Amino acid sequence: MKLIKVDFCLDWPGSIEVINLRKYVISHLIKKGEVIRWSIIDIENSKDSYDIKKLRINAVLAN
Repeated sequence: MKLIKVDFCLDWPGSIEVINLRKYVISHLIKKGEVIRWSIIDIENSKDSYDIKKLRINAVLAN
């Protein structure tokens, strides 16, 4: 098993409620590998759109 550390930004649209945020993040992470652990490092307001926030995600994935 090979572990991969991933650090990336993900757009959080206003249509995704906080209660559904975990499912939304994991659905994007699962495309890259099996999720071992993940966390939100930072949240910023998008400069392009008022209702979109930028999430900075740090994760460890298994391949």
